[in-house]
Amino acid sequence: MMIDVSAIRSLELIQNLRDSKSKDCLFGLLNQTQTPMGSRLLRSNVLQPLTSEETLNLRYDALEELTTKEEMFFGVRTGMPKREFVKSSRLTWHQR
Repeated sequence: MMIDVSAIRSLELIQNLRDSKSKDCLFGLLNQTQTPMGSRLLRSNVLQPLTSEETLNLRYDALEELTTKEEMFFGVRTGMPKREFVKSSRLTWHQR
């Protein structure tokens, strides 16, 4: 699904209407990524949200597992070398 430019602007998905350099927008609030590629992937997901129920449910399940198993969350965030993270994120997160 593609979101049109006027909706992106009025919903302040990528930048704030008052201050374009401000992080007070949806993307700015969500962006806790560790790599530039992660930031680009998040931006792409904000601008082109998923519509596949199956893929959304898989992501919800993964999110639930990461939020209920704190050691897994921190292990993934800090223990995975950046190169390996890029490889796994391509496999996991580019399903549209």
